[in-house]
Amino acid sequence: MYNAPILKKAIGIIKLIAREHRALGVTEIARSLSISKSTTFGILKSLEEEGFLAKNPSSKKYSTGSTLFELSRKILRTPDVAVTARPHLQRLLEAVDETVFLGIREEETVKVLDVLEPRKEFKISSSLGSRLPLMAGVVGKIFLASMGEGEVRELLSKKGLRQFTENSIVSTDLFLRELERTRVDGYAVDLEEYLKGVRAVGSLIYSGDFPVAAVWVAGFANSLSDQKLPVVIEHVKAAAEEISGDLSPFLSPKTRGTR
Repeated sequence: MYNAPILKKAIGIIKLIAREHRALGVTEIARSLSISKSTTFGILKSLEEEGFLAKNPSSKKYSTGSTLFELSRKILRTPDVAVTARPHLQRLLEAVDETVFLGIREEETVKVLDVLEPRKEFKISSSLGSRLPLMAGVVGKIFLASMGEGEVRELLSKKGLRQFTENSIVSTDLFLRELERTRVDGYAVDLEEYLKGVRAVGSLIYSGDFPVAAVWVAGFANSLSDQKLPVVIEHVKAAAEEISGDLSPFLSPKTRGTR
């Protein structure tokens, strides 16, 4: 059977970068896959042009691009995510007693797929299908953290960072550092940065190596207190990992824990 060598090499590069969960340079990619640097550079350039990879303009390293994200979201249909996540969201609600959300990224917004509200008088509420700006609050941090720095900088240059409240991060450098912390910790926190008096904690949900959705918890600041916040963080991270595991049944627990 005929094999297209360049196609196989391109697939190998995508799989390598997705597997490593970090940006890689031309030399490192070429060495890892035993491909010449010139060939590697040519393939990377084509993959970048098609949006499969994103290049950091400072480090010149490559990470997964928005096209991979969109393809993974379309392959894994929305109803599948919502149905799979529901029991985990229910347990999360019982554990934290704050409003629980499930959402997906659609272009430059985040669409709410599911909302579970606690049985208390004062709570955060939202309707199914409502949309949040990608650049706002906890959802912005977790989804943008899954993108390469070059792609994030390009998006920031077009959209900017809006000051929703006095706590909003409007400095690009500070925001990029916040995204790096989110990548390392596996979760993001919004301390009244999008809505005054509201706090939130969120984490990404994966199918295989690709982020397909997000789970987050939101509550009023006096309820989601400094003392309660660490407990909520652990429950949100656990729920995201459990949902990811159900969406990726062939991944071992050890592999899933390395995101």
